Amino acid sequence: MKRKVIIDCDPGIGISGIDADDPLALCLAIAGSAFDLVGVTTIFGNVSNDIATRGAIKVLMELERTDIPVARGMSLPISGTHPAGIERAYKEERGKEGIIPLPSIEGNISEMDAVDFIISMVKRYPGEIDIIPIGPQTNIAMALLKDPSIAKDIGEIVFMGGAMGVEPTYGKGNVTTVAELNIWHDPLAAQIVFSSGIPVTMVGLDITNPAKKTVMYEDTILKMKSSTRRSGKFLYDVCKVYMESPMFHKGAQRGCIMYDPMAVAAYIDRSLVSTESMKVVVELNGTYTTGQTLSLYAPEKERLMSVCTDVDGERAIDYMTEKLLSLC
Repeated sequence: MKRKVIIDCDPGIGISGIDADDPLALCLAIAGSAFDLVGVTTIFGNVSNDIATRGAIKVLMELERTDIPVARGMSLPISGTHPAGIERAYKEERGKEGIIPLPSIEGNISEMDAVDFIISMVKRYPGEIDIIPIGPQTNIAMALLKDPSIAKDIGEIVFMGGAMGVEPTYGKGNVTTVAELNIWHDPLAAQIVFSSGIPVTMVGLDITNPAKKTVMYEDTILKMKSSTRRSGKFLYDVCKVYMESPMFHKGAQRGCIMYDPMAVAAYIDRSLVSTESMKVVVELNGTYTTGQTLSLYAPEKERLMSVCTDVDGERAIDYMTEKLLSLC
């Protein structure tokens, strides 16, 4: 029987400089058919929650999968405030529709918000629900705070985020020198999830980078452009906007780093990655290091996180591109 999965995401679409990885991850989840995607929950992050929610709806519309419910999530971190730079961005380009028209939220989302949706689905299918967060983990942390009993009934969490410094060039920070963006947006939420007792796997910057070959390059993306299908042209437009103004690794060969799709791929096929067991904590109070993920010594019986430390990048990209191109 297929596992039931909720993807928690922050997709920006058609906005200059916004990674294409969230919409690509959603597409991969649908194209792979390896699990039952029972819902998509949205969160602030790459873009404001309003734009992320409309982006998720847009992806499902383009793939003709509006049967999958979308539940709107948190607009703020647990602290109640965004960093000043994020507040400004959400009032400007990251809070506005880009060159790809987006649908309205009204009439296209679940009556439940993301926190209640997560709780409801876990209680409805105890032990059968896994969650793939590919943005800040605020929705999941808030669900755990609202109903701590669900922790024992969540199968596992495979998230994109964090950096442990295993890969010397890229396995550090991307929003600061030590912090990865998803964790940095809400460090306390990540720490709540990490300490919940739920089995957790980290897919971080150590395996999502050019050195590990987890990049979908322009030659593949151009195949989407020549597609006769609506979904193919949509995917090309999503990737094109990012390639024209990449957020990270500027000047590198044109392509899309598969941050979030790698979390989906690793969930589907664990043979793609190598993992090590670590006790991972998040720096919450550092003046300059807030959001950094660190490995600490742990007692023998303590539950540890599985941290992806290596990846068969070429095989992972072959798998992801094959599935994505099948939609084109």
